Amino acid sequence: MTIKKKLGLGVASAALGLSLVGGGTWAAFNDTATVNNHFAAGTLDLEVGRSGSKPISFDLSNMKPGDNVQRIFKLNNKGTLAIKEVLLNTTAANFIDDTTAVNGGTNTDLEFLSQFVVNFASVDGESTKWEPRNNIVISGQELTLADLVSGNYSGKVHSDYLGADGRINLASLVVADASKRGIPVTPPDSDDVFIQITFKNDKTNKNADGTYVQNKYQGDKIDFFFNLEATQWDGVHVDTSHGNGAVNNGVQGSADGNSMPNPRTTGDGKYENDEVND
Repeated sequence: MTIKKKLGLGVASAALGLSLVGGGTWAAFNDTATVNNHFAAGTLDLEVGRSGSKPISFDLSNMKPGDNVQRIFKLNNKGTLAIKEVLLNTTAANFIDDTTAVNGGTNTDLEFLSQFVVNFASVDGESTKWEPRNNIVISGQELTLADLVSGNYSGKVHSDYLGADGRINLASLVVADASKRGIPVTPPDSDDVFIQITFKNDKTNKNADGTYVQNKYQGDKIDFFFNLEATQWDGVHVDTSHGNGAVNNGVQGSADGNSMPNPRTTGDGKYENDEVND
């Protein structure tokens, strides 16, 4: 064998040896494990329902000054998350000004709405023994539908019934029983809202010919809406020591920035251990 051939075999043997060594590094035992995780969002669902068989809307025509009407509607929590606030936003639309009325003039929608006074708007007081109705309107103050639409109710509504953004909150956070704030899922709860609205009977303002100024509102009409927004409580912190289970977001007075419920419980109120599934 020539020197040239011997060198060639040496190179080949060296290459083969490196190949065997390299191949050997991939031969090892192996196993895998998976941590199974599941995230499910809750539901925030406010239902406005009837109190018994009574109507809940103010849908009236042919009214005259001095008439008043009462309505009760119920705030129900139909979701899985506790409701913190029920904020009221009022709007109006489709105003029709009847200029053919006696002394009829050019009325605006707010001028017409200013003729309707909210005598009271009562909500549940959430007492430890019973649920008194607390009036959100300050005694001696005149709150009109025009005030509600324009947001001009500062000094006319009790501060306990104002939300963080200034809107009226029908599910007060300031109640006799602090454990019954907002509208929870557990324990089941619902809040009644009782409202009376009166068409002003103003006989003090007369025109030069002796007719009442209110005559100019004859035939006027408008659509008026109570728009309600339910809000959630603050987020609950679940740390590493808590076991698996539903986050306890359905309870009354859930996390409010200062305190929070036991964050994770099972249906029987006990904690479960974390699980690792192979």
